[in-house]
Amino acid sequence: MTKNNPDVDKYIAGFPKEIQKLLEEMRVTISKAAPDAEEKIGYGIPTFTLNGNLVHYAAFKNHIGFYPAPRGLEAFKEELSEYKGAKGSVQFPFDKPLPLDLVARITKYRIEQNLSKSDSKAKKKPSAKPSKLSDQEQVTAHIQKLDLELGKVVETIRQIILSTDKEIGERIKWNNPSFYYTGEMKPFDPKEYKSDIAVMNLHKGKIMIVFPSGAKVSDTSGLLEGDYEDGRRTVIFKDLDDVKSKEKALKNVVKKWLALVEK
Repeated sequence: MTKNNPDVDKYIAGFPKEIQKLLEEMRVTISKAAPDAEEKIGYGIPTFTLNGNLVHYAAFKNHIGFYPAPRGLEAFKEELSEYKGAKGSVQFPFDKPLPLDLVARITKYRIEQNLSKSDSKAKKKPSAKPSKLSDQEQVTAHIQKLDLELGKVVETIRQIILSTDKEIGERIKWNNPSFYYTGEMKPFDPKEYKSDIAVMNLHKGKIMIVFPSGAKVSDTSGLLEGDYEDGRRTVIFKDLDDVKSKEKALKNVVKKWLALVEK
């Protein structure tokens, strides 16, 4: 059985008792399904690894997030159809019982994937060049290098933005995680940054999101700050609680930005 990691103990203890119970149910279920896996905090949330990252899970305002990678979700698409989700993640709402049997089966499927991937790598020639990280993997790697607490906040912001709309993509731009519109748009000058929704500014531990064209958004919540001549607007977060309290406002700003896209 997987040995409990003290960092994960600390993560779970930071939530109310009823949420702790759900997190522990996820933890035990995954541990039993993957007894040889290692437990840790990765990207700011509980993570199981076995020949690479296996699955992740986390608690949010209204749901438990489960991250078994896109292929892990695709294989169980029909059974997961009743749940909301984004690329590589699914949301289990607090008002419904956790589908623990499904979580266990998805975890076992991910084990098979990772072991198969490991066998394939072993068969490759030593001279084979490593594949380039995808945009999503680059963002994940960037967050993993951050301080544990900062990484947890950044990962939460990341999931809030990505779950707002399926046509939101992510990448590293200006040396920080950024988010952009992936759908069809009218031709525009790249210098206008019309597809860029928001970019994080994590300099010296500061947690800021910059909306390059935020001035165009009619924000009545007061979330967007600043009065820059170039049209930028910013949002500054103090900590994880601050992020959770502003989740609805942040999603609304992103939705309003998307509504202004020239398609």
